[in-house]
Amino acid sequence: MSDFFQPGRTYAYDANGFTAPELVTLFQVVADTAHPETGQRMAFGWIRTAEDVAWSPYAEPTDEWPKCWTDVTTEEQSSRPAADATPGLTERQTRLLDAIRTHEGQWTTSRALSLYALTDPGVVQRGTARRDLDALHRAGHLVLVDEPDNKHYVLHRKDGR
Repeated sequence: MSDFFQPGRTYAYDANGFTAPELVTLFQVVADTAHPETGQRMAFGWIRTAEDVAWSPYAEPTDEWPKCWTDVTTEEQSSRPAADATPGLTERQTRLLDAIRTHEGQWTTSRALSLYALTDPGVVQRGTARRDLDALHRAGHLVLVDEPDNKHYVLHRKDGR
């Protein structure tokens, strides 16, 4: 058993021993980091409290580990790390690509900055998020959709969708 949440893994919360499958709370961990002053470890990622609830940014401190959390990562999830997909990506870009693969949808500079607020708190420049999205686009992971007043990126799908 690991000593804390592991990036790239998914955990289910079960406080009472039984939860209906459609109501299971899932936490997909993107990063494990420490507070710059106190050193307290935090896991950052995405959480949803039921199948029909949208994913939201989330942070979990060490004092909640391993209380009520169970690793439920599937073999498919654990075998697709973005770091292996493209050499030369920074760790931050790799975390961004993992988040895009997990949550899909339209990714704008603002959405990337919202992710960075959790995973890379020191990143506050829009230009950094813009360059990271562009790097993933140039590497072939994202498609640029350049509509008037709606520039965004979506995941490049091998099946052409």
